[in-house]
Amino acid sequence: MTKETKKTLLVIFIFYVTNIINTYFVTTAVLNRYLIAFRRSPMIELNSILGNFAALTILLITGFIIFKTRKSRLLYMFWLTFGLNVGIFSIGIFTKYYQTMFSIYEMTLFYNPALDLAGSIFIEALREIIVYYRILVFIPTIIMGIIYLYVKQQHKPQKELFVRKHQLKHGPMLPVMVLIMGFILSLTTLGVVKVSMESKWPVNAERSLYGVQSAGLYNYYLGEFIGINLLESTKEEQIDLSIYDEYNKNKDSYTNLYGQTYHNKLQFKDASTVETPLLNNENDLLNGLFKDKNIVIVHIETFNHFLLEEDNPYFDENYLKHLKMIMSESYVLDNFYANVGLGNSSDAEFSVMTGLYPRGDTTIYWNYNDVEYEFDALPKLFKGYDATSLHGDVPIFYNRQKVHENMFEFNRYIYYDVENPTSSNNNAVSRFPNYLEKTDEKSPWISDLSLLDWVLDEANRISQNNQNYLLYPIMIQPHTPYAYDPYINEPQFSFDDLNVDQTTLKLLNYETYVDSFYEKFIALTKQLENTVYVFYGDHGSGIPKVDLETILDRSLSPLEYRNEMLKTTAFIYAPDDNDKDSLVPRGLLKGKQNRLRSQVDLYRTIVELFGVTTNQYYYGVNALSNENTYSIDTRTFDIITDDYYILSKHIATDGTPTFDNVLYFKNENDILKPPYELYEYVSIFKNRMDKMITQNLQQYLLNT
Repeated sequence: MTKETKKTLLVIFIFYVTNIINTYFVTTAVLNRYLIAFRRSPMIELNSILGNFAALTILLITGFIIFKTRKSRLLYMFWLTFGLNVGIFSIGIFTKYYQTMFSIYEMTLFYNPALDLAGSIFIEALREIIVYYRILVFIPTIIMGIIYLYVKQQHKPQKELFVRKHQLKHGPMLPVMVLIMGFILSLTTLGVVKVSMESKWPVNAERSLYGVQSAGLYNYYLGEFIGINLLESTKEEQIDLSIYDEYNKNKDSYTNLYGQTYHNKLQFKDASTVETPLLNNENDLLNGLFKDKNIVIVHIETFNHFLLEEDNPYFDENYLKHLKMIMSESYVLDNFYANVGLGNSSDAEFSVMTGLYPRGDTTIYWNYNDVEYEFDALPKLFKGYDATSLHGDVPIFYNRQKVHENMFEFNRYIYYDVENPTSSNNNAVSRFPNYLEKTDEKSPWISDLSLLDWVLDEANRISQNNQNYLLYPIMIQPHTPYAYDPYINEPQFSFDDLNVDQTTLKLLNYETYVDSFYEKFIALTKQLENTVYVFYGDHGSGIPKVDLETILDRSLSPLEYRNEMLKTTAFIYAPDDNDKDSLVPRGLLKGKQNRLRSQVDLYRTIVELFGVTTNQYYYGVNALSNENTYSIDTRTFDIITDDYYILSKHIATDGTPTFDNVLYFKNENDILKPPYELYEYVSIFKNRMDKMITQNLQQYLLNT
């Protein structure tokens, strides 16, 4: 073996080693704070390394077949490495905003026209290169660049050797054989993962992370690129619709997984946290309490429950003062969780409008273009109501106009599209020309303060037509990365007050604007009558763990942090129209629900409180009842109950509760159900719900 050959093999060895090590910046929680990886085993780890080796071999040999000179091959390895490093950096940014792994089969995430938002996120990503040391993922590129320059310098006396075509000693068939072996190894490792995934991880959520970890990052994406989909099950099975009756709670009597018996008629005595002057007898029903009243469902953008807490050095009774004033006259769900997956805000809308868990690994709103789902969404149930949804963004964002007007069957979806001002009377540019305030002239969105003006105008218009209204205003600020704050020059906190990330500080300072929304909302309630307001948070902020610890002034375990990130808020405000003197009109429904509730529960709660009916199955609990339930983080398939938080991807392999996979909220002796037993039950439930949505079966799940 010549000296030149040895040098070439050394360069190739460095190429493999540096690029394979680099994948751990994505798949290892120690190096990527935005996700928690699956448990690693020696066998799967070996499979991952072999998979990455196979994928790199395919890419390398393909380049060596195309490029013949030492110079071009070195440059190819440099640019290939740079491309792989950019890919790893981009995936790392994706995990920051989605806490899971990207899949080529879920490109719907990028259908939303959000150039302004993408620009802000791009700037944040550039900051992370330095702030979060993401420059480290480019070390292989730096090394390959140094090697290229070194080799080029060494060949200065004999430049012709550097650019001369290199002839393979064993002929042209050698690289072809190596390429074939690379594909065989790649397909073998992908096959191992396919079998392993279907036996060990039954739900759709996090399958891309499982695949990346187990098959190797490069191998997984190369497989997806050539058409191998590890996310979909290969098992063809006929679903027996009768299995869903076990979960149906739209019946006169049912027994839940805790052995508790409840009904779709809620008696006052079974809602011990409720205070209302509208009922007197303990046997009175809460069903139909608000029958024939108007309803406004308010979607709150990016809200964590910890913003309401005052047992820390930074928030007091004046932080979100007007929101707290409203909540003091409301029925508050004080232990409320988001169920969103990759669809983020659209998933929250889906859960509230249908009472169903989103799949978590896809965007149902965009999938509606291919599958015309049939659900008894809330607007369909409020017969005779004029149902209108309103949002200060373009109609195509999250495919909202099509979904809201067709799948949910709102009478109209009101939006803001300055590029097409005469596109429709539902475009606020022509419908509300006097209510187009922005928080910043650069903002692509209309201020939520103007959104309230739209609500008032629509409510008055519908009332004048002698109709009831169902209005669905969807807030858009504060939206990550928390730009366009109108009070940016009047911050409540500075870096001198709080040693946190810049993005976190912007979120906290958005309070002035957010609370001005609730101040204006109070004024709105005094101008409308016979109306009940249901508020819910769509998802949390995803701020770094270290920042949350600074804000709360206490250390948090990884599971405590995850729990706080999923916990948002919801409340029902039913103002008394006869109260003309109070700053906030007194509420006709008050109390605090400390039992766990989540977005899927709001559907049933609204259905029963307003006395509307559906014969489709529903699966949540009435938020006002004493019933125990659970919540699913559909993005990661973590499970939360009143008793504990389960890190599912760890308990699935551990098989028993540990400090690492279960966070107990109470004494272990007082829990209603063992964690692993509950995990198994919910795994089967979620797998069946995913199939029900995928195959559009909810329309057939009817009470007879």
